[in-house]
Amino acid sequence: MLEGRPIAAVVSESPSFQQSFERLLARAPGPVFPRARALYLQKYSLEEEPGGDYRTFLLEEEIQESQGGALRIRALALAIVAWGQPSIDGAAAAAYLERRWGLHPTDLCVEEGKVWFREGGAYARFGAPAVYERAAPTTLLSSPADPGDPAADPGSAG
Repeated sequence: MLEGRPIAAVVSESPSFQQSFERLLARAPGPVFPRARALYLQKYSLEEEPGGDYRTFLLEEEIQESQGGALRIRALALAIVAWGQPSIDGAAAAAYLERRWGLHPTDLCVEEGKVWFREGGAYARFGAPAVYERAAPTTLLSSPADPGDPAADPGSAG
């Protein structure tokens, strides 16, 4: 697990990495649909318009959901994929992460002999601080315990 130690230094003041992470997760199927979510996260990268030599994907996540429906997702690991390539150059991948996202991952690790989803290319994994939070969804129906529910008011005439 990546907890307890710094995993990347953010060099750029640009919020583009965090914004891209939030955009990706806002569009992803919810955690209640794990298979659809996994396919989505393997198919869609953080780059809105992928077209270069590298693409960045969410590889592992920690999902916390409150009983009220609020959601917090924290990136545990990300993948940088050398798109369409049978191997990945760790130094070139690190340079891309610095140039594109302003990240200096200290734990970039090439996954030897593995290729990304549907032969997307060789990849390396790394950690970076990223959190997505969504407030609890609202509802038009009051719950029976809602103090604003007229039926819960013993003094109301019904």
